[in-house]
Order: sequence, then C-alpha cells, then structure tokens
Amino acid sequence: MITLALSAALAAEPTSDPYVDALAAELSRQMSGLTLGEAPPLYHLRYHLFDVDQIDVEASRGALVRHSSDPYNALGVEVRVGSPEFDNTGFGGWQDGLDATGLPIVLTERSLQVRTWLLTDRAYKSAVEQYARKVSQFDAPEDYPGNFTLTGPSIVARAVPTVGDPAPLVALARDASAAMALDATVERAEVYIGHEAGSRWVIDSEGTRARLPIAETSVSSVVHVRAPDGQLLTDRRLWCVRGPGDLPPADEIIADSRAMAQDLRAVAEVAPLDDEYVGPVLFQGDAARDLFRYLLVPQLEGTPTDIPFDTMFGDLAASGGDVRVGRRVLPEGWSVVDDPTRAPDHPSSMTEDLEGTPTQVVAVAIDGVLTEPLMSRVPRDEIKASNGHARGGLGDRLRGRVMQLTVEPDRHRSEKKLIRTGLRLAAQYGNDHLLVVRALQEPAVMDLGEASFILFGGSSDADAGLPPPVAMWRVYADGREEIVRGAAFAGVQRWLLRDIVAAGPSSAGTFMASPDPGRNTYSPTEGMPTWISAPDVLVGEVELIPRQADPRALPLIPAPEPARGDASD
Repeated sequence: MITLALSAALAAEPTSDPYVDALAAELSRQMSGLTLGEAPPLYHLRYHLFDVDQIDVEASRGALVRHSSDPYNALGVEVRVGSPEFDNTGFGGWQDGLDATGLPIVLTERSLQVRTWLLTDRAYKSAVEQYARKVSQFDAPEDYPGNFTLTGPSIVARAVPTVGDPAPLVALARDASAAMALDATVERAEVYIGHEAGSRWVIDSEGTRARLPIAETSVSSVVHVRAPDGQLLTDRRLWCVRGPGDLPPADEIIADSRAMAQDLRAVAEVAPLDDEYVGPVLFQGDAARDLFRYLLVPQLEGTPTDIPFDTMFGDLAASGGDVRVGRRVLPEGWSVVDDPTRAPDHPSSMTEDLEGTPTQVVAVAIDGVLTEPLMSRVPRDEIKASNGHARGGLGDRLRGRVMQLTVEPDRHRSEKKLIRTGLRLAAQYGNDHLLVVRALQEPAVMDLGEASFILFGGSSDADAGLPPPVAMWRVYADGREEIVRGAAFAGVQRWLLRDIVAAGPSSAGTFMASPDPGRNTYSPTEGMPTWISAPDVLVGEVELIPRQADPRALPLIPAPEPARGDASD
C-alpha cells in the first residue's frame, strides 16, 4: 500500500486569514473606486484565491521524465458591469472581464495586493469593452433571462488537507511504466501522476468568504501500440482518489498497467475491420459510461451557450450543449440524478460549488425526460436559481456541470440476456454476430501520438460523436468471441440514446471533464474529476466503419536492442 500522509484539520475562521483580509480590503477598494468615463457601473466582483501544493510526476519505460513538488498560488477574477439583467458576460470572444494570474510561491500581503490591483484593472477594462460590443451586437428579447443571480453572502470554512512525501508516487510511476514496456511494438509506456492538496478561497462583493478544500490524486497509465499495418492503438487506465493513501496497492496498479499493455499488443495482431457494420452494439463497462459521458452529459448542463460575437474571423462563442427542459433524453422509465455527495471519498464530491453555493441533489431526468438541468448562478428561461453545480477553470465563466451522476434504467437484464437479444437483432441486419465494445480510446491519450487532429465532434457539440473503440468483440451464438480492431463510429448523435433496447449491470468510474465544455482535455491527468455510474447498454442500431491505417508510420528499421541491464524491454 502506498503511504503518503494526507492530514486535514479545520483551520481558523475565514475572517482571520491575513491574505483573505488583504484580498477583501482590495475588493472593497475596487468596488468603491473603479470607474471609467461613461462606462456602466461595476455591480459584482469576485476573486478566487488558489493556495495548493502540487506533485507532478511523469515516467516513461521506467525512466523518470519529469518530477516537481512545488506550491502553487494563483488568483482569478470575475468582473461584472451593467446589471444582473444585462452585463458583459455570456457573450463570445476572449476579453470578457474574467481573468487569472499566477502568484508568487511564497506570498506576502503586499504582493497579493499589487497583483490583485493590476489583474482587476485589466479585467475591468476588458469587461467594459465587452459590454460595449455586446450592446452593439445583441438586442435582448423581452424574455431574456439575464446574466447573473445575486444571492447574498456565503460563509464557509472547510477542512484543508496537506501534501506529504512525493517519493512513493515517483516510485509508482517508474515501476508501472517499466511494467508496460513489453517490447518495441509498445511505442509509449508512460505514467502520469498529479497530486494536489490545499484550498480555494471564493470572495465576492456580496460578502461571500468560502474556503473550499482541494484534494485530488490522479494516476494515468498510458500505452500506445503500433499495429503491423501502421495503425496506432491507444489505451489508458485512470485511478482518481482524494489522496495517495486512497490509491489501490502499488502492485495492483502495476499489474493492471502491464495487463493493459499485453491486451493492447494482442489487439494489434488481429485483423482490422474490413467493411462497415450496421446493427446492434453492446456497450459494456468503460465504454458504456463513456457513451453517456459524450452523448448524455452535454444535454444536462444548463448554463446557456454564449451569444456569438461577430468578428472578421466569423462568430466567436464558447461551445455548449443543446439543453432543453422537457425533451426526451433517454428511454421511458430511465432516471438521472446528480448527487454531489453520492461518493463522498471521490475528488468530485462537493458540499459547496465554486461559487460558494450549497450543492443540491438534482433529479435531472425523470422517466427519460429532462426535468431540471444543472445550474450555476447564470439563469436560463426555465430556471433562475442555482442548484449548486457551478464548476470551471480559473478565469473561466462558471457553469452548471456534472459532479456525481447516476444513470438508472427501468430494469437491469443479465449479460446473457443482453447478448441473446443483441444476436436476435443482429440477424435482422443480416449479421451472424453481435458487436461488443468494452472501452473507447481517450482523446487526451490519442493526442499524445501522431498530430492527427482527431475530429469526432467534441463532447458537448449538438452533433457529438464518439472516439473510436480500443477494440471490438464479435460474439457468436455458440459463445465464440473474435477480436477485431480498426473501427470508427459514424454519424453518432445524441438521440442514439433513445435507441437503447435494454440495460445490464451498472458500474461506476471516473472521467476528467474539460473545464471548458465542448472541448477535450490535453493531458492524461488534466480536467475536473467527475464520477459516473451507468449500466451496460444494448443499442439497437450503430454504424461502424474501418479506420484507415497509415503504413508510412512504421519505422524503416527495427527498434534498437535494449541496453545491457535495461529491464524496460
């Protein structure tokens, strides 16, 4: 078992922190004195102060690539000018009154004051300019829901964890990456570990002073294997917990990582898909959860999409889901609940969101119909109030996001019954087998390889697709299973979920959500940890097509022989 101290104790009340007192004093000074000509009034100001210790480790084939263990301090600001009914936010572009900056690793009250002063000045000026652009390009309709909700102060002081010795994490990264380096067909055998512990202060002009804990440890084992025809196959295992002491035993992580590499190497040796497949597909385990991650989650996050900003480059606006209350998102009898305290030991568990609002259990969908989307303090037509689901990156507009999602079908069937039903449906399409998908490739891991500009829609696009499967299994009536690789989904859209025929056992897992909805993360441990529980599902009709391999990607000469004493190959 990895042992790394992760202690937590309630610190003093928020009002006693000298840095927060300095920040609050600067906030008051800015609110009373920040004006510019005939600019609209500054009606709301919020600061986010990060104070965390971080451990970052990267190892490849048993070699330590990168290791840092440093404090990280940062400041985010949200400036709103105008009024809650119409302000500078929710409009496309990049100069929107939201900004962030790094801070010295050893803070002083004076350094914090100066950085806050300069950052606020910059954000205020961009907010004023953005407001002018919005007024000139957008005529708000009579039923416009507004841009923000004032709720009054929130006073919170949660426990703050501390970080310990990084040595066990360094050893884990080296040992697990070495275990995956089976031979030269394994082009990447890497482990990425990120651990952070500390606090995030939220302070605003309504009197909010909320200290929220930060505690996350993510271990990502990554494998790339090159097939004989040049096709690149990728897979990863992710462990995401609050602290290193909550990880599985190191031997278990190493064994799971090695098994992943062995399985992927075996997949590389099988024949690729040689013709399109149209018919039922059974999504199991990781693939089932990812199906809901990509196709359902964007339909549940209720913050309105930014109004497009017309520029010489075309419309600029943050992407967002096509969310409509009262629309069917799943078959009859299904329910969806987001309970931010459902798995209290998971890093995504929160008692207050990033605006300091108490989190709520939300019945997002009942009988398959969207009833209440997840909300921040940005209103929409049907819902004006937050239900405590504000999340986002530092310097970003906070939005209603999934935290801990449970997808529950009308009934659970056994795996045998799902396969029998799937084979019967497959016969209607002229197929003698059912396709089973158990894992999808992770975009952040795929992008570590070739600069292929992987395009499959984006996780919040209205016409979102799915990343390709790691592998597929042809399952026959006599119980035989045959592995096939090299496929991509075609024409997948959100309403595919309405074509779910039956559901099997449920399982829980973690995915890393991008702070910016509609985007993918860029590294294996980047993003907001998100817990999801969902069942295996049989979908009535899915189309898969062959993915083209590129033989030019194959090396011209064999890999070098391992150096003497090198156990990584």
